[in-house]
Amino acid sequence: MGVAAQTACSSARAYQPREAERSLVHRIVARELDAFLADAAARGHPLPRFVESTMRDFLTCGLFEHGLVTLQCTDCGTRRAVAFSCKRRGVCSSCQGRRMSETAAHLADRVLPAVPIRQWVLSLPFPLRYRLAYDRELMTPILGAWARALSASLRRRARAAFGVATAKCGAVTFVQRFGGALN
Repeated sequence: MGVAAQTACSSARAYQPREAERSLVHRIVARELDAFLADAAARGHPLPRFVESTMRDFLTCGLFEHGLVTLQCTDCGTRRAVAFSCKRRGVCSSCQGRRMSETAAHLADRVLPAVPIRQWVLSLPFPLRYRLAYDRELMTPILGAWARALSASLRRRARAAFGVATAKCGAVTFVQRFGGALN
């Protein structure tokens, strides 16, 4: 190792490419995707185009042969090649994790006030879930109605329990279209 490598800042030394193609999920998708898509089409139930494009983009995520950017540390001058990411949701745990972290930091730092916060989950029957997964125009009024009903209930309870006459509620919603088993 040269002198430059020994004096590199800790953040430049800590970066390790993630070797996406070595993950079990990547290997399975790469091996089975075409057969899976063909089987679904043959059964008369082809997958939506966005599902196929998400899966194909996932197969390119983090691989240098599909594009990269060279970055240089402003503190120590260390240069690194970083492979492009797919920036897709659902399948790519790396991109999904980064998106979740960035969103949480944004909400905590710039959106949510310093007040008590509660998480609520709206779980819908499976037939309605399938319909809403492809119909944003239907999802919007359903989320709006749920948020209004929840806010009204919270305001009534605050008034009854604490005498709060002008309580205000806010909501941030996230739609999750898969379960713990990625179903």
